[in-house]
Amino acid sequence: MVLGVEQILGKSVETGSGKVGGVFSPARDQAVSAKSTKGMEHQASVTSICCPVPGIPPGLNMSGAAMYDSNILAELARLGVRCEIIFPEGRNLGCEQVEGWCLHSLRTPGLPGPLQRLAWIAALGQVVRKIYREDGFQLLRVHSFLSSCLETLWILRTCRIRIPVVIHFHHLDGSAWRNRVVGDAMHRSNSVICFSEAARKDLLARFQIEPSRVHVVHHGVERRFRPLASNVGLRRQLNIEADDKVLLFLGNFEPRKNPLMLLDVVRNLLGRGQKVKLMLCGKGPLLSKVQAKVNQLGLGGFVVLTGPIPEESKPEYYNMADVFVFPSELEGFGFVLAEAMSCGKPVVSFNNSSIPEVVEDSVTGFLVKTGDKDEFVKKTLLLLEDEHLRCRMACQAVERVERMFRWERAARETLDIYVKSMEEFKAKVKMGLEQ
Repeated sequence: MVLGVEQILGKSVETGSGKVGGVFSPARDQAVSAKSTKGMEHQASVTSICCPVPGIPPGLNMSGAAMYDSNILAELARLGVRCEIIFPEGRNLGCEQVEGWCLHSLRTPGLPGPLQRLAWIAALGQVVRKIYREDGFQLLRVHSFLSSCLETLWILRTCRIRIPVVIHFHHLDGSAWRNRVVGDAMHRSNSVICFSEAARKDLLARFQIEPSRVHVVHHGVERRFRPLASNVGLRRQLNIEADDKVLLFLGNFEPRKNPLMLLDVVRNLLGRGQKVKLMLCGKGPLLSKVQAKVNQLGLGGFVVLTGPIPEESKPEYYNMADVFVFPSELEGFGFVLAEAMSCGKPVVSFNNSSIPEVVEDSVTGFLVKTGDKDEFVKKTLLLLEDEHLRCRMACQAVERVERMFRWERAARETLDIYVKSMEEFKAKVKMGLEQ
């Protein structure tokens, strides 16, 4: 059973466990309650949060934000935090129930494009208010995307509940009016969590926000991303020979990710006598241009276009690579960089935004000046020709991920910020400074 807009606006819905005020929670009986002591070694004073999300993987394609939500919310639940997760109907297909997650599926009218999103935002405020009245939560957690910020502003306007708000910030948008909406939400929030120091610097430069309210917590990487033997059957299936050196790119085919540049890189390497193949994994608006350029340069036998890779198969693809190549011009964090490193792969990437916070230059890979194609080729060639260097950087990459980029650490640091935000919010309420 799911909740439709007509129920949200005035009716309750009957479920197997009785009325839940118009909110369907299929696993509420199994979910850990706020009173549970499981995972409370952290001794947190924040034991329940509300999280509107676009979906729960794998019902939603695993974008970076979806991966982040799935992992950080699971780890927070293990620390004893009850997560009231609201998502559009059908956006949780096949997801595993996590103890501590209370899932709320919201049905909205079948409207085209932006109208559907507006219907979701309009209904969301009522849902949040019902959950707050009947189950209670202590903090609202949202993303910094335009739609999420519109949701936040609408919730704060319509719910009339006094709760702290924490925004998880990715990166700035190129649109001035979108950034204005994001800025309004930022100013209404109690804390902002950035995923890199670079993102924090950009945020503080763009918006006049008290620096003490803006924090940095790096993403984590799942432990299933680890060094494995190359899958011989998969290599054969993709027409990759045993003695081929493999360059791997995994990401969206969009201008800022620069997949087209990699075709020039592989042509240059072939001209230098390298027996190399480039795996381009993903899809996006540049796919047709990538296909056309492959044909134009005569690279059909040297470039493998795999399409999007299922989340569960990604470790196999990372482990087929000799070098992970990623000429992106902007990353809020760069999940794929950390995942490749966790699998023991040295990286060649551009040196910008958050990337040097993930990749340590000349230690876990090479960082080159953004746009410098010749240097990109030079560093890639160096790694392809020096097996000892690849192995040394591979070991250092795995060690760096283990030390800095695991979800357990990210969840503990995130919860610390939630606790601090809650304490500061309560203090302001007592002083009459929080409306």
